[in-house]
Amino acid sequence: MYHEKDNNSTVKNRYYKVGKLLYNSYVMSEVKTILLHRSVYADNDLEADALRDYLKDKGVFLVNLMSSPGAGKTTTLTKVINVIKKDLRVGVMEADIDSDVDAVSVQEAGVPSIQLHTGGMCHLDADMTRQGLREFETED
Repeated sequence: MYHEKDNNSTVKNRYYKVGKLLYNSYVMSEVKTILLHRSVYADNDLEADALRDYLKDKGVFLVNLMSSPGAGKTTTLTKVINVIKKDLRVGVMEADIDSDVDAVSVQEAGVPSIQLHTGGMCHLDADMTRQGLREFETED
């Protein structure tokens, strides 16, 4: 059961009565569409393009391995590392919200690994990737 008050606005107050309690919620009576003329990722996309060009010029091949927790990323990665590390220079950037367990596992496989704490984000943006690459000194 509810009572609706409309004060000639686009927002209507609705009051729901449950037992002796009265709850208030707001309901939008109109939908507004906001057109974005520029992607919210535009700056990151430009940085990512520049980073890809830089890595290509340096002969660096970068792989982004993503999946849900427990899917086997680190297990797969350490097995691949053991096969290729004799022939290729390998480094791993681990991105995690707040753990370095996977970075330690990769180091135990015998390759340099750095941990990037993402501060709550579940991915790396172009700038975070660039910062991680600086730790590997890709200049050489």
